[in-house]
Amino acid sequence: MPPPYKVFTIYAREDALYLEELRGQLRPLEIAGRIKVWSDREINPGVDWEHEIVHNLDTADIILILVSSAYYNSVYIHEKEIKYALARHEKGEAKVLPIIVRPCSFGDDPVISRLKVLPTDGKPVTDKRSWPERDDAWLDVVFGLKRTLQLLDNAETDRLQAIAAALKADADAKERAKKEKEAAQNVKKGEAAKRERDAAQQREQEAQRAAQARADEARREKEAAYHREHLAAWEQALAADNAEAYQQYLSHFPQGVNTSDAQRRIKQLNKRDNPALPWGRYASIAGGVIFLIWAIGYFPTMFQGNKANAHTAGVSTLNPNASPENTGVQKRKSGLDMVKVEGGTFMMGSPKSEADRQTDECQHSVPVKSFEIGKYEVTQKDWLEIMGNNPSVHKNRDDCPVENVSWDEVQTFIKTLNSRTSNGKQYRLPTEAEWEYAARGGGKAANMAKVYAGSNDIDGVAWYNGNSDSEPHPVGGKNPNDLGLHDMSGNVWEWCQDLYNAYPGCKAIDTGGRFRVIRGGGWYSGASYRRAAAHSNGEPAYRPDYVGFRLVSVSLQ
Repeated sequence: MPPPYKVFTIYAREDALYLEELRGQLRPLEIAGRIKVWSDREINPGVDWEHEIVHNLDTADIILILVSSAYYNSVYIHEKEIKYALARHEKGEAKVLPIIVRPCSFGDDPVISRLKVLPTDGKPVTDKRSWPERDDAWLDVVFGLKRTLQLLDNAETDRLQAIAAALKADADAKERAKKEKEAAQNVKKGEAAKRERDAAQQREQEAQRAAQARADEARREKEAAYHREHLAAWEQALAADNAEAYQQYLSHFPQGVNTSDAQRRIKQLNKRDNPALPWGRYASIAGGVIFLIWAIGYFPTMFQGNKANAHTAGVSTLNPNASPENTGVQKRKSGLDMVKVEGGTFMMGSPKSEADRQTDECQHSVPVKSFEIGKYEVTQKDWLEIMGNNPSVHKNRDDCPVENVSWDEVQTFIKTLNSRTSNGKQYRLPTEAEWEYAARGGGKAANMAKVYAGSNDIDGVAWYNGNSDSEPHPVGGKNPNDLGLHDMSGNVWEWCQDLYNAYPGCKAIDTGGRFRVIRGGGWYSGASYRRAAAHSNGEPAYRPDYVGFRLVSVSLQ
């Protein structure tokens, strides 16, 4: 199989969400080994990022440009990347394919207007009039890319055939000279092979001697350590002088030189601490045994009448007013299980030293009031009991998080839930600050250094593309963070109440005032999006199968 074609992506930071969607659609081609996609998100911390961009541009076979108004506002893209990309395109070294992701006047662009654009006829990916389902637009882009791959395949075939013909002619010319030298070379090779065998044998013998010396030294050290540990344990048993200490010594050193002394002392201590029982005490014990036998036969019939009630007791359906701690029955995992979070002030965002950090994560101090937040993400069972339907793509999984729900649909769910609530509380989505404060365990200094929600080990707390098997998992399946909250990293992205805006100190972001924040990362993509500081966005009507939500409750009193 030929090596995959390298695909370089040029995009504005504001279009990062569309880049993720595109990469998801291109994933089958990557799995098939047809392409290998690269973007500046692959640049590791501490690396000269501009050098990496130029290097990958210089080696790319296909250059994809995500075109939008944000693309035209990027100075770096137009002063550096586009000039370099077009130069390679004009030389025939790479193919440049513009992808219109959002409506913009690209027809007036003297560069883009003379290139073949995707999707078909330059209809923007986000134009619902042309593409009722956005996946249809991305599939059209994939088809266009596959046509380009076919052209590259044909060109590569022609090139390889020409090279093969030239190589054959050259090989024929050299074959004759090669045969004339073979006789002399065989003699030299035989002599060199013998010298190499002798040297290899000598090296092997030296290595065996060194390995044996190391093994002998390790054995001696092990014996010395065992001897030191044995003496220390025996001295500790002597100092404690109780049966438990001697028994512990015997369990660790059954072949110790003091075994008989330890066994003899255990017998002495047991005889001292457990004198023989008087006959009166034996009589009391016998009476107790007789009573116990009688009770075993009597009490099951005594409580037989209560069995039916015990077996018919159950858990009611989702009820925000219920008190499950008084039912005596373990309640299922639900998005209405709340955890109290004490308010405070914390540094929101990520430090510049954090791996995979994005430029929109500038740290800044934020005060947060006390609130309650869901211990789990809202489940499919929760949604079904409130709304009477299950919109999830991965259906019939009661304990899995509900997904494929837009921000607008979540507001309808919350309104319906609040209409049924009479416990003095109302529910809503968390603000972005509340979400990150809770994910970081209440903003405590010890938790701020943890990259993910509750840990620096992603596999312990999150479902992501490294362990999810390409689907969401039941809530609560991974370790909780320091507040007892599950799945704050991974499983599904979670909607927040806020509009997506730039943090103080970060470059301004033009989202048109309509994109909403999503946090936590989902099961489908890499570890960098599972970080507690990572945040992204989506339109209120955006409803993929990797976005769900978590609730916050506040008191009305």
